[in-house]
Amino acid sequence: MKVNPIFVGLLMVAVIAVGLLPGIGHGALQSGSQVPVFTLKDVNGKAYPLSGMKNRAMTILYFFDTDSRPSIEGLLSLDQLAKQYRDADLTVWAITRSSKQKVAAFNTSTQTVFPVLLDTAGVSDMYDAQRVLPTVCIIGPELKMLDLFQGGGKTTQVMLVRLAERNLQRKKPEVARAITETVEKSDPGNAQARTVKGYAAIQEGKLDEAEQIFYTLSKEQGNNAVLGKEGLAQVYQKKGQTEKSYQLAKEVADQAGDRPLAYVIKGDQLYQQNDKKSAASAYREGTQKQGGAPFQRAVAYNQLGRLYAQRGDFAKSRELYDQAVSIDPYYIEATSNKGLSYEQEGRWDKALEAYRQAEAIDKNDPFVRPLAENAMRMLMIKKDEMKQQELAAAIKKIVERYRQNQFDPMPVDDPWTSRPTRVAFFDISESGGLSQRAGFAGLLKDYLARQMGASGRVLVVDSLIVDGVIEALKLDRTSLAEDDVRLRLSRAMLASLMIKGSVYQLPSGPLCNLKILTSEDARSIEMIDYQFTAGIHLRKDLNQINRQLLTRIMEKFPLQAFVVEVTGNQVLLNLGSLQGVVEGTIFDVVEEKPPITYKGKQFIPEPGIVAKVNVVRSDDDFSYGHIKDQRRPLKPDDKLRENLNALEPNNQGSRIW
Repeated sequence: MKVNPIFVGLLMVAVIAVGLLPGIGHGALQSGSQVPVFTLKDVNGKAYPLSGMKNRAMTILYFFDTDSRPSIEGLLSLDQLAKQYRDADLTVWAITRSSKQKVAAFNTSTQTVFPVLLDTAGVSDMYDAQRVLPTVCIIGPELKMLDLFQGGGKTTQVMLVRLAERNLQRKKPEVARAITETVEKSDPGNAQARTVKGYAAIQEGKLDEAEQIFYTLSKEQGNNAVLGKEGLAQVYQKKGQTEKSYQLAKEVADQAGDRPLAYVIKGDQLYQQNDKKSAASAYREGTQKQGGAPFQRAVAYNQLGRLYAQRGDFAKSRELYDQAVSIDPYYIEATSNKGLSYEQEGRWDKALEAYRQAEAIDKNDPFVRPLAENAMRMLMIKKDEMKQQELAAAIKKIVERYRQNQFDPMPVDDPWTSRPTRVAFFDISESGGLSQRAGFAGLLKDYLARQMGASGRVLVVDSLIVDGVIEALKLDRTSLAEDDVRLRLSRAMLASLMIKGSVYQLPSGPLCNLKILTSEDARSIEMIDYQFTAGIHLRKDLNQINRQLLTRIMEKFPLQAFVVEVTGNQVLLNLGSLQGVVEGTIFDVVEEKPPITYKGKQFIPEPGIVAKVNVVRSDDDFSYGHIKDQRRPLKPDDKLRENLNALEPNNQGSRIW
């Protein structure tokens, strides 16, 4: 996302106009505590209950006076920001003890996008906003207080750096960068701003830029050098220069022992060396260090929680995940990891609760919603005896076919018309380092299976059936690694293709290898290698690998059909949605040419294309299309083949996303 420079300017105006100071000791309003809930109304009588904001990523309560010029200027600046960044998942409520008449006049003159609420219930007293205005309370997910600021005092630079750090926590490095650059204009030597800018560059995948920023800091004196070396250690880790990273991490730990990030780096590298006991000790030591940015200590808690989960101590792992989230409320990996720990215990209600919390943190995370939907599905199946019986019957039937090891080929009386392409996903193995997100390989498999199934182009065997069959047959990981076992399983499931793979966790991002195999002979017909980039590009990476996977299948197995009848400009095809035809599918009407013999050699020319057919409607076994680019009249029994030009990345008619 390109950050409009106006954004940073308006943010400066807002902070200067407000003149905020971090609040200290405001009674019960402490960072991480639950804020008091209330319900207030606007001038039209519409009620706004704060309890309804529980699942919002961020809510700002802005206490002001309509007669206070600084209050109004700051509020209008925030209003302008809200108008420009409507997709930022940011909610602002303005609260005032001014009269209803003054508020009505204020609304008429300003037309703010957020509500102005009348404080008739002493809410200002609850938030210690009765004497100093403006007072601003920033609330995170689950109505936990993040920050409380009041007028006067410290410089705006401290506030801007803090806001930049919050944006790093929300994985919005482009905004963090813009804010820190504004700070640098007035204070080029601000070490904290330069450090945040360096970490923003790391999140964006701009490692060379980050290295230059941290290298410059490392050559300075005192704490600046510590910040620089600490950042360099992370840059080298991301670049795969593990020895340089490890040495710098040790140097930082010796020079400033209160920095958690050095111990996280050490723990990550020890884990990759398969020294889990020493890795756990490093992470544990990192959780006890109070220096550095708070979110760095949150990572130490999360990584330690992951190790406890691997040992099967899910209760302890959840305690550690909770501590990570209490430090960094936007740590979606720790929240989803907690949900996965409940899954492994079969506690789907608690898993769903955790995933809902994760959705409140980042509704655009590509994994959280599928996880929540799967947990909901499992809860519904537990309550649906008929569905349980259907699944059990399907599993039993496949198990019987597998044990009999007799798979009679389906009779083919029409070799041209495509049959359904059914795909079975097998587990994707995971090795390498300890990623912050648990179960990445399984999440990747489920995401790809869901996306491919949703495309309508292929049928995907239900993961519950695959897992149920494997469990019934008591097949372990070693057995599933055998080609013969997977071949029998896929045939028993009537799948024509199998997909298996592996993920190797690297500091720079997961390296994924996927193989597409046929169920006829377990032969690999396609292999895809993909290197994931920085975490902020996860959705883009997932869409890209899904596109590659589906494209390879379509190239190897293009849809083929016959014309059933022609009516004017419309044709009826003998292929429908059950075979993978969706609205927008494009077919070429092909005319095969006879073999050509030249000097004893024979070859078959490419078929000629006499028309195109664009599918506009698809039923189960038939579809309807409009004729385009016709070179001769079409007739029944004309052959059609899927047009693969629709798969080009820049083709606006592409059906793969």
